Amino acid sequence: MFYSEDLTYLMIPGPVEIHPRVYQAMNEHVFGHRTAHFRTILQQATEGIQKVLGTVNPVAIMAGSGTLGLHAALSNVLRKGDEVLCFVNGKFSERQADIVSAFGIEPIIKEIPYGEPVLPEQVKEALETHPDVAITTVCHNETSTGVLSPLKEISEALKGSNSLLSADGITSAAGDYVLMDDWGVDLFVSGSQKCFGLPPGLAFISHSPKADERMNDPNGFPTYYDSIPLYSAGIKKGWDAPFTPPIGLVYGLLESLNIMFEEGLENRIKRHHKMGEAFRSAFLAMGLSLLAKENYHSNTVTTALLPEGVNSSEFSRVVREMGILIAGGQGHLKGKIFRVGHMNLVGPREVLMTVSVIEHALRKVGYEFTPGSGVTAASDVLM
Repeated sequence: MFYSEDLTYLMIPGPVEIHPRVYQAMNEHVFGHRTAHFRTILQQATEGIQKVLGTVNPVAIMAGSGTLGLHAALSNVLRKGDEVLCFVNGKFSERQADIVSAFGIEPIIKEIPYGEPVLPEQVKEALETHPDVAITTVCHNETSTGVLSPLKEISEALKGSNSLLSADGITSAAGDYVLMDDWGVDLFVSGSQKCFGLPPGLAFISHSPKADERMNDPNGFPTYYDSIPLYSAGIKKGWDAPFTPPIGLVYGLLESLNIMFEEGLENRIKRHHKMGEAFRSAFLAMGLSLLAKENYHSNTVTTALLPEGVNSSEFSRVVREMGILIAGGQGHLKGKIFRVGHMNLVGPREVLMTVSVIEHALRKVGYEFTPGSGVTAASDVLM
């Protein structure tokens, strides 16, 4: 195709397109990770993440993907014999349940239909049946379905119980509102390659004092590389990382945070909301249906059902030939939906470009609708 791989624009739910300033920062001279220079950068980057997550709680920055962050969050607080309540409303919310299972603990899984959020009343009902739950897991922003669950209300539903709340915020933080302390979340995990605007390779885990109490329990599972107390001890010692960090990525993280705060965190979140609204309006105007339940749409990824008779592979191929990469469905949704990410640098230009290419691809594979309806609807929102 004319657009080679290195010209393909990423409109998937991560990894994302990266700001040139971040690339430049990652290529700066490498300082030793035990030097005052790097310790200052690590401190500034950590404090920036705390601001994004709305917390004064410590943040461990680990070298690995978001899944490492989820593993670390759970491995540090799990105890043999724990009852763990896992809400599963998509492919990614399964991951915390899988991690719990890997420790030999059979999770209590509450399945929610794909496309629907986890609701506080469902949490309360589950706790009435299982009052001894030690940890409850949810996915704040379920990327496989484009659903944003009400994390604040879920946390409120847990009040009065002894359960910790572990939240996967890998695709919400830095693109949507996260107020970890105000909401009462105990473990919040995010990653570098989504709204934080970096290549894959960093996981962020913030942990509350309530979570810390369980980390100091001698009956816990053994940890080492993902030992959160080791990271906390290093910070207290003087912003030391316990293991060699990916220095270039931390340089890039600080620059990406600088870019965020120059735009303004509130402005950034409003932009993500607006781009999500534009995509949703465009797809509805084209006669497509959205998978996510009304009022619970993600603001960083939009998921639409493919029209009946449209071949998913052919549709994706045409979009990619036009130099744009979008995502398909996962699990039982494979071949039935497509997903568009609107994270980090996505603005009006990227929305209009992507919607017009999707219109072109749908027409090419035989779907009939009013040409230009999607672009017009998106433009109306952006106006």
